[in-house]
Formats: sequence, C-alpha cells, structure tokens
Amino acid sequence: MLKALVIMPNEKTKEIGSILAVARDTARKRENSTINPPIRALQFIAELEVFVAVYEVVEKTNSDQKGNR
Repeated sequence: MLKALVIMPNEKTKEIGSILAVARDTARKRENSTINPPIRALQFIAELEVFVAVYEVVEKTNSDQKGNR
C-alpha cells in the first residue's frame, strides 16, 4: 500500500538529502516501525511550495507486532 506525506521546506531542509531524511523519519514514526519505509517518489509542487513524498507501507509480521508492545 502506498501513502503520502507533505513536507514544507524550511532553512533546515534546503537540500534534497535533508528532505528525504525527514520523509523517512516521519514515515517510520507514522507507521510505528523500527525500519525506514522505502520512499518511492518525491515531488515538489511549485504552486503550493511543498514536497510530497510517497512511501510504501512495510507489512508487519506477528513477531514485529509483539516486539513493539
């Protein structure tokens, strides 16, 4: 399953690497995962002055769910 994040650039996110790091970290926290979900696409929307990151949700196994409790 694919999900998306909206990232508003600021002084700390001037480089594309910083934006990717924010996208990975936010996606990991949103999915309550210990690994970074893969970012499949990153697009700048000029009209809105934001980045949209599309990531793939990594399916959790039973052992992962028990370990996160």
